[in-house]
Amino acid sequence: MKEIREIGIEKEIFLLDENNEIMEPKLYGFPRDEFEFLVELRSLPSDRLYPVYTTLQQEELQYRLRANKFGMHLEDKPNMYKSNDWVDNHWNKYNLYRFDDCDYTENIYGNKGESHHFGVLDDTFEGIERKRLTAGIHVHFSSRDSITGEVIDLPIEKIVKKMDKQFHWTIKEAERNRGEWEPKTHGFEYRSLPSNVNMLRVLKCAFKILREI
Repeated sequence: MKEIREIGIEKEIFLLDENNEIMEPKLYGFPRDEFEFLVELRSLPSDRLYPVYTTLQQEELQYRLRANKFGMHLEDKPNMYKSNDWVDNHWNKYNLYRFDDCDYTENIYGNKGESHHFGVLDDTFEGIERKRLTAGIHVHFSSRDSITGEVIDLPIEKIVKKMDKQFHWTIKEAERNRGEWEPKTHGFEYRSLPSNVNMLRVLKCAFKILREI
């Protein structure tokens, strides 16, 4: 049996106006995640590094130019902070409460806690409660039979642990959760990385891990 092992990337990024206020991507024709406050950029999946890297770069350039056209910009920040009221108003506007039971995120360490699925975490600053909005990189790992197309299971825990080890300090500095992953139809997504991580390094590590397992 001949396997084809592929990687794809989803990148979450904030769309900000000239005052660094978060803008809603939907209103300006940007691809966005289901919670409507992050732009979501996607590469093509491939079994080779550079098609993944270049298609994501092309996608990002296209939408950076669109942002400039509207006097806005795309910002690679892993965290932004908003009031509880801001989040409540946003959730009500888009009826996002319908997703309350749709968090499929898993954690290999068994302590799921507040996952990054919704992109909103509780936070306190100088005694004032607020929300931390997060933007990350999702690395999609998949394997299939080259003839039948049948999905081949990958050793998820092993891959996630290796990615955690390679990016330990990056994850820690961005205050993200180690060990996060989510099952997908054709494999799984590793979800612990922040949006401002070096993409070329991520892809080199991910492809190396796929070759070695």
